[in-house]
Amino acid sequence: MKNTIHINFAIFLIIANIIYSSASASTDISTVASQLFEGTEGCFLLYDASTNAEIAQFNKAKCAAQMAPDSTFKIALSLMAFDAEIIDQKTIFKWDKIPKGMEIWNSNHTPKTWMQFSVVWVSQEITQKIGLNKIKNYLKDFDYGNQDFSGDKERNNGLTEAWLESSLKISPEEQIQFLRKIINHNLPVRNSAIENTIDNMYLQDLENSTKLYGKTGAGFTANRTLQNGWFEGFIISKSGHKYVFVSALTGSLGSNLTSSIKAKKNAITILNTLNL
Repeated sequence: MKNTIHINFAIFLIIANIIYSSASASTDISTVASQLFEGTEGCFLLYDASTNAEIAQFNKAKCAAQMAPDSTFKIALSLMAFDAEIIDQKTIFKWDKIPKGMEIWNSNHTPKTWMQFSVVWVSQEITQKIGLNKIKNYLKDFDYGNQDFSGDKERNNGLTEAWLESSLKISPEEQIQFLRKIINHNLPVRNSAIENTIDNMYLQDLENSTKLYGKTGAGFTANRTLQNGWFEGFIISKSGHKYVFVSALTGSLGSNLTSSIKAKKNAITILNTLNL
């Protein structure tokens, strides 16, 4: 209880600094973020989507370091699939009745539930339909991280696993710029691809009725001793102002894959208190 009070008070001080300080465009959130990300190496970024102004940043070194996108890659893949007209909002991905590892995956899915429940087998079905060459072209057009879709060496698994703690890497800073391109409709894809992808990322309204759009991602590193976790997306205020954010972390969190849950919880805590 005391830790919660300390965290909330630290966040309050940060908000006061945002409101009353004009000395810097970026707010120091190191005190509260250090507590929220305790036990992990964490990063948090919040940018104004229109001006590219940095609103808040924690752990610049971590924010600049590339890591596997894991299921946040579904954002990029959704844009590709809608743009290539491989899917539309009425598409049904039919489960083949073979268990897929998570109970929620063992059913038919839509583009919305694919995104919502991070259904890996749907992603793998889509990547194989798009094809490697076209995916590489999209990654170049999106300026998406290191653009390496080769997969693990000598395993020929790029189309099915490149984004899952494999060859494809992207930094939180690069994710921010990618998200800005999406929300500003500044990508060489159909407008409908962007609109459908954003619609399917909607999660909830924050405490002040600001709309939250986001996607989680998580994976174990190669030796399975550490977890990478993501939560990233957009918030749109009641006045229509748009922001992009990324919460990311790496840490030893046990055998259950919980890193994305922590990244999401940390982001929502900060965003709710900022009251943008």
